[in-house]
Amino acid sequence: MTQHFIHYVPRRIAASLPKKSDELWFARSQDSWSGFKTPEYHTTRSKKGAPLRVRKGDVIWIVGQLFSPWGTLPPGVDAMIRVRDVVRGSDGSITFFAGRLSKWLPLADATSVLRGLRTITDGGRVSALLGGGYEPNAAIGRYLQSMRQLESGEPLIKWADRLASGPVSFISYRLCDGTEGAFHAASRLIRRGQTVFWDRWCLPRRLAERREFVSDTALDRYLMQSLRKSQSVLGVESPAYRDPTSYAARECAAARALGIYRRVAFRQETTHERKRNRDS
Repeated sequence: MTQHFIHYVPRRIAASLPKKSDELWFARSQDSWSGFKTPEYHTTRSKKGAPLRVRKGDVIWIVGQLFSPWGTLPPGVDAMIRVRDVVRGSDGSITFFAGRLSKWLPLADATSVLRGLRTITDGGRVSALLGGGYEPNAAIGRYLQSMRQLESGEPLIKWADRLASGPVSFISYRLCDGTEGAFHAASRLIRRGQTVFWDRWCLPRRLAERREFVSDTALDRYLMQSLRKSQSVLGVESPAYRDPTSYAARECAAARALGIYRRVAFRQETTHERKRNRDS
């Protein structure tokens, strides 16, 4: 019988790489084409509890929450990993290698499905994943500090199927001056219950957050395939977005040709607005 587990991984939009090498302890060398269509692996350093019960064929659901200088997005389900192999390292870490049925999930507010999940302790006691004290605007990591085993993975399976079959909005922007605008566009969409493809979430973490080298061809193919499968493309038209030599210009042209382009007016938030949105 397949066991289902859930684990939290923070996601951050940062201007620079982590300064402490310990923050990248989980990183490993990968082929430049790897990790786009499906996750490659998940790692933990926990030496007790649920990670020790994970076996080949089990499923690990990765929960994430995107933090940025402009606010925090609601929690989402980042990935589903069907465990192909379990390898214990000499440093005590455990790596769960992902099988071919593993997948990334687009960005959407998963609060409702997380509220309904129940977990099983080492002793067999069943309790709510988030408990009765969960606050909607609280960081989800407070409630998922370690991997936990789920009583059932069925709610998450249905959630993933719904995201896969529903419409997706693709956010097109320039990294150099449009990231803040893209964040606010994503925030507005997901707080309305919509599903979003935004590369700060939907690209492999090694590229989105660690800025590792990846194949340009693989990245181009993945982005364009995602764009063509989207219901709409929202272009954050910052000053640099108009550069005809940029990759964003290619996205814009492709979306216009498909008749799915929508312009997002660009405006930097004031300090007062930024504080108000963080507190809301």
